[in-house]
Amino acid sequence: MSSAPPGSDSAAPQARFDQPGHHEGFGSGAWIWLLRHGEVHADWHGRAYGGMDVPLSDQGERDTHTAIEAFSKLPFERVVSSSLSRARMLGEGIAQGSGAALAITPDLAEIKRGTWQGLSIADLSRDRGNELAGFYDDPWNYNLHGGETDRDVLSRAFPHVQRAIEDGGRLVAVTCHYNVVRVLLAHMLGLEPRLSFRLRIDLSGACLLHDSPAGWRLVRANVKGPTPWPPST
Repeated sequence: MSSAPPGSDSAAPQARFDQPGHHEGFGSGAWIWLLRHGEVHADWHGRAYGGMDVPLSDQGERDTHTAIEAFSKLPFERVVSSSLSRARMLGEGIAQGSGAALAITPDLAEIKRGTWQGLSIADLSRDRGNELAGFYDDPWNYNLHGGETDRDVLSRAFPHVQRAIEDGGRLVAVTCHYNVVRVLLAHMLGLEPRLSFRLRIDLSGACLLHDSPAGWRLVRANVKGPTPWPPST
């Protein structure tokens, strides 16, 4: 068992999610930015790399530096990052630039793909199309490929959003991955899991949520920067 990296937050509140549904929020007034990492190296394009620690491409690194420069201008109090290097670079940069407290955790890593991991999407579509269809039809429960379900991802990732708010974070950045952002958005906004694939979350894209008195509110979706700031309420 490997040790946690420096700055890591390995202990998180334990939570169970027995069914999909809308989390009504905490009424804290906090603002949460969910940020996806940049483009990965060309060797991994078109592959189900999932929870593997694959490197960024040169373009991905440039886009990460651009995002760090843009988001570091905000007065973040907490940054919570995936431990995978492609997202960790973004989290560490924003925390350093903004002066925010940083927590790094494997609980925000990309979804584990089981027997699909590392295979090309083309091969999966050709040889195991029925498995792909099963996952996209019921991502909350499907695990016949030996990988994680949306339920698994939510149960490990959402407690870190909760912790950041409970620790006093009123402006929080969460740097992670497509499926983690997708699952968090679906839960917080009350989307049925299988409909969450309609959400567009581009590489280096960011979504802003507000923990309003009426519940979670999506303020910005799939943007490349935080301006104008502060957002109108």
